[in-house]
Amino acid sequence: MNELTSGQVTGRYAGPVSRLLGFAVDGAVALAIFGILTTVVAFTFRLLLGIEIDTDGGQTGWWLLTYLAWFFLYHWASLAITGRTAGKWLVGVRVVERDGSPLRGRPALVRVLTFPLSVVTLGLGLVGILIGRERRALHDVLAGSVVVYDWGDRPAEMPAPLTRWLERQGAIENPAAATEAPSAD
Repeated sequence: MNELTSGQVTGRYAGPVSRLLGFAVDGAVALAIFGILTTVVAFTFRLLLGIEIDTDGGQTGWWLLTYLAWFFLYHWASLAITGRTAGKWLVGVRVVERDGSPLRGRPALVRVLTFPLSVVTLGLGLVGILIGRERRALHDVLAGSVVVYDWGDRPAEMPAPLTRWLERQGAIENPAAATEAPSAD
């Protein structure tokens, strides 16, 4: 009898749903941290210097630029230090160099700075995530990076039914089936 086994996905290229979920979480995390930081800074300025900072949105353009700068800094620092942001960690993906080595600071910076190009081209820069063999967006190509599944010390695995379905589609090979001896039933 052939038992259901889970398929190993660690190191495989991350798909669009994982990447989109990670990006959405990062947007929420970056916004929450930005809100906390601006509140603390405004309180500190008022308490220590007597300067009132308008945090009610009266200067929307300035706050938007400040948030975008923070958003880019959040992504660049996270990727340069750990290869992942909080959102990427939550969904189990990591950004690495194309050869699989850890992402360095300069490629992380290129990736973050060129991300808007993937979006402002009416999303055409993101098409590679859907149809490319390595699932690379334009900003991944320009930075020489790829996004892979990585859950750290424990292997990332797919549930057994999904593994079987992917085997039938010819997308993956079951290593357990190759080593199994035929049963003598």
